[in-house]
Amino acid sequence: MHLSECYRLLGVPRNATLDDIKVAYRRLARKYHPDVNQNDPTATDKFRLVQEAYKMLKDSDKEDLTKELFAKKATTNTSPSQSAPPPPKATPPSKPQPHPKIKIEVKQVNNQVDPINSDPELKLKLDMLRRVQDLLKQKKYVVAIAVVEGMSERFPNSPEVIHWQAVTYHRWSSELILAGKLREAEIYLNKALNTDPKNRELSFEVKRDLERVHNLKNG
Repeated sequence: MHLSECYRLLGVPRNATLDDIKVAYRRLARKYHPDVNQNDPTATDKFRLVQEAYKMLKDSDKEDLTKELFAKKATTNTSPSQSAPPPPKATPPSKPQPHPKIKIEVKQVNNQVDPINSDPELKLKLDMLRRVQDLLKQKKYVVAIAVVEGMSERFPNSPEVIHWQAVTYHRWSSELILAGKLREAEIYLNKALNTDPKNRELSFEVKRDLERVHNLKNG
């Protein structure tokens, strides 16, 4: 996820302070928390996106601060002769500069426009994920696979799409095992494993089912 997308997700400008980013994050985290949205299957995905955006912006702010400190040390170490006569401090500009910025930023943070639903691409992705989850509940696995594979072409690097693509393959393989179609089930189990190999919980279940298929074939 790029930093520009993180700012857009939290609904804050690029020059927002860390405090403003925290305020926006807390508001959206409360709004999309799964415990508050138990009837919304996409709430977990929205909540995860907000968390990821906040973490990236917080880490980026730490990096900027570290670079600034290193830059200050470098200037003081390379010019010792200039430090003897201290230059006159221009104090007046330091007070009026931050205040107008803070007022503008707070207004934008308090804006109640939903940054996720106002982004067409994000809204499309979340709507399609909701459709996939509904299809899985209805046990329309073939249609769900078609939808999620189309999503993977449009959003190839989206962790949410990768997760649900692997889940869909796994759900379909479970039905195939029950139907006795072991060879086909093995194909979709391997697809699930290769699609989201970093998902430890899913990988454990898939490997367990692969062993089960192997035992059924040899039994």
